[in-house]
Amino acid sequence: MKIEHWSLRLRVFLFFAFLAVVAISGETIGLYLGFARMEKPTAPDGFVFAGVIAGFATLAAVAWVWFLFDEHVARPIQRLAGGLLARAHADVEEAIDAKTARYLGDLAPAAQAVTANLAATRNKLAETVAQETTRLVEEKEKLTALSAEMPHGVVLLSGLHKIAFYNGAAAELLSADHAPGLDHSIFDFLRARPILSAYSRLCAGEGGDGHVLPLTVATVHGAEVLSARMRLMHAPDEGDISPPYVLSLDDVTTDLALHTEREKLLSKLFARLRPSLTALRTALAARAESGPQNDPRLDAALIDEIEHLTGEVATLDAEYEAHKSDWWPMAQVRASELCDALSAQLSEDDMTLAADAPDPLALTLDAVQIVTLLGHVARRLSQEGGRAFSFLVSRDEGGGAMLALGWSGDPLSVDLLESWLAEPLDVGLADMTGRDILDAHGTEVWPEFGRGSRAVLKLPIREAHRLRRSFGDGRRTATYDFDLLSRTPPKELMESPLADLSYVVFDTETTGLLPSQGDEICQIAALRVVNGKVVKTERLDQLVNPGRNIPASATAVHHITNEMVQDAPKIDVAGRQLHSFARGAVLVAHNAPFDLEFFRRHEAGIGAKFTNPVLDTVLLSAIVFGQSEEHTLDAISARLGVKIPPEARHTAMGDTIATAEVFIKLLRMAEEKGIRTFGDALTEMRKHKRLLQDANETSGT
Repeated sequence: MKIEHWSLRLRVFLFFAFLAVVAISGETIGLYLGFARMEKPTAPDGFVFAGVIAGFATLAAVAWVWFLFDEHVARPIQRLAGGLLARAHADVEEAIDAKTARYLGDLAPAAQAVTANLAATRNKLAETVAQETTRLVEEKEKLTALSAEMPHGVVLLSGLHKIAFYNGAAAELLSADHAPGLDHSIFDFLRARPILSAYSRLCAGEGGDGHVLPLTVATVHGAEVLSARMRLMHAPDEGDISPPYVLSLDDVTTDLALHTEREKLLSKLFARLRPSLTALRTALAARAESGPQNDPRLDAALIDEIEHLTGEVATLDAEYEAHKSDWWPMAQVRASELCDALSAQLSEDDMTLAADAPDPLALTLDAVQIVTLLGHVARRLSQEGGRAFSFLVSRDEGGGAMLALGWSGDPLSVDLLESWLAEPLDVGLADMTGRDILDAHGTEVWPEFGRGSRAVLKLPIREAHRLRRSFGDGRRTATYDFDLLSRTPPKELMESPLADLSYVVFDTETTGLLPSQGDEICQIAALRVVNGKVVKTERLDQLVNPGRNIPASATAVHHITNEMVQDAPKIDVAGRQLHSFARGAVLVAHNAPFDLEFFRRHEAGIGAKFTNPVLDTVLLSAIVFGQSEEHTLDAISARLGVKIPPEARHTAMGDTIATAEVFIKLLRMAEEKGIRTFGDALTEMRKHKRLLQDANETSGT
């Protein structure tokens, strides 16, 4: 190893060791030469005695001087260097403590002046940049919100087929066994063959000037079929033979299923009607040939065939009625919200409505159409003398719900109701009537007598039946890092630059500190770090049922009680979630061997091994600040200006956020010390292995 890679304290120690060796060697040589000039045989004992005394005295003096130099010069210089690095790369606001370098003359004041000037310059630059970028940030937020609410999934991928952008609809489309994340391969979610084929064709010049090709692709698990359009960001050239591209995705699983059902219904229609029609034609031909004297058996056969034909048509019509509403886009609407909407609409006509609905109860319908229809009928009833309106939503044993509009007054005739249903309604579509609304929902409405002088109108709703996927209800955000588009092909791990790797920072809370004696995990938290930034929308925060009692002493630390985890998944499920979340990433933790030991004990139940490469913030801190410093999470955070709210400390997510911020800053500081690849970091961490066991020895790195 090159001498410039040695630590300052080691080099100082070696210098004084060399000085001691030279001094003792010089004394030994001098005594030997003095003895060689004497001719007294008893002199050696005296020379040896004098040499031992001189050697110990020299060694003690050198050791004492080395100790003073190490304590007041080498160690303060190391602390001063760490402080300067922290303020250069970690935005630490506190001034350097001059007491740590009080014996270094003007060096500490000079360092204070440099860091103060750096902080002032940085603040001024930050203010200028903030002023200049406010407009860009606002525009970015608007575009992000717009893309997040797009009804179609949009994914931007690099030429390596790694995700650099995805919106909320894409997240829901791709989420199955695991959620998508930046720098993940699209082939973790979609079948590779159609995508690779379309991409190679586009790169070869197909798709016209727009560089666009349509394709159909299934998800990896095969549950959904997606219609997609692939567009190259730019035409391939010599400098970029693998250009990035955009995939727009739409779930056509329901459409295909509906098309299949309709094809089956048509096939069934023809298969059932063809024999009956043939039999009728035969019977009619025979009856015509029989002349005026009709055979009663022919009339009976005709009647039987007509009744059979009528029955078949009725059966097929019922099947058609059961499925004809599936094409209309519906949404999940809370019953209480439906009541509020109807009350608000009637209040515009000074009509009061007593509404009630079980909560929570979600109805599958087009809320605008149903509310408009019920409001229209209520207004017509009011014109006919109806009063004291009420609206009730109740559960249906068949899996749906029943809407009941009640009033005091005369009951409603079916003919009058049908005339009202034939009137056009303003629901945003031209010439749509109440009857059309009922048909779109695959339902019917009818009047009934109520209690006393009240009458009621009933309208059944099917709660959920083969609905289209409703996008954007869960993740209303867009996640992106466009720098990933220029990412070079990955190298072998040990040669991979630290800046090019993706990381998952995680932490756990446990029932105790002894996994070998039965302690278990009761909470897991994890964040993804890509391109040196925390991806805020990609996180895991999961309580875990440890399968044993959580001691009061542990609850006092992390505030997790037995009641909080009784319905939580066990470690086999939660462990699979973390393993999926961390696929293809380097695991990062503070004292990683401790946390990983809990997972590795359950790898059989989890069904996967945690073989990810591992970085530990304890060892990274030792690389940057030296082993002599304190390397607790609180101590490192204080040195790097990372503030941990007291209420977040010793919670899995709170500690994970702090560890992620510490890790990002330590990584920048380590690069300043020449540690640029994962192999460099691993080599340096193993020099400090006395602090922790090497988590990579178990992971196989």
